[in-house]
Amino acid sequence: MKQPFRQSLVFALGVLMAGAMIAAAPPKGKKPALVPKDVDFQRTKSRIDTLLGARLKPEPLPDPLPNPFQLAEVAPMPGADKTPKPVENLPVSTDSEMLLYYGASLRISGTVRTDGETHLVINSAPYKVGDILTIKTKDSTAKLRILGIAPGELTLGLNDAVQVIKFKK
Repeated sequence: MKQPFRQSLVFALGVLMAGAMIAAAPPKGKKPALVPKDVDFQRTKSRIDTLLGARLKPEPLPDPLPNPFQLAEVAPMPGADKTPKPVENLPVSTDSEMLLYYGASLRISGTVRTDGETHLVINSAPYKVGDILTIKTKDSTAKLRILGIAPGELTLGLNDAVQVIKFKK
């Protein structure tokens, strides 16, 4: 296409568009109705009132506001003792019994493999084979040696006693 022909074509299209816009404009004497008074409008207005009515006109708060940090008064259950019974210490005399007792208190949360060596996360700390696991209680401290880690198994040792603990992978 030649340049003058293209310019005249764009000009003609612009004039046509302007004429169409002028023809579609409402006459100046009449104003369009801003609020239609039909059924759809009333239905929409009732939906808005239903959904936003509580937000636009909320109910007043109670005069003495309750304290959210105060515990509710709870009546004691019948037959319940007010004094808790003391926890009996288990008689732990042999190394195998100590392994069972302390092994039950371990919290195994996962395995980690780094540099070809498997570590087991016990009580939020990583341990590998050969490490010493120190467990403190209120009256004693026990040092358990980790003898082996296999998928789903942990082998602990204390002196000559050996205990295998199974856990979920």
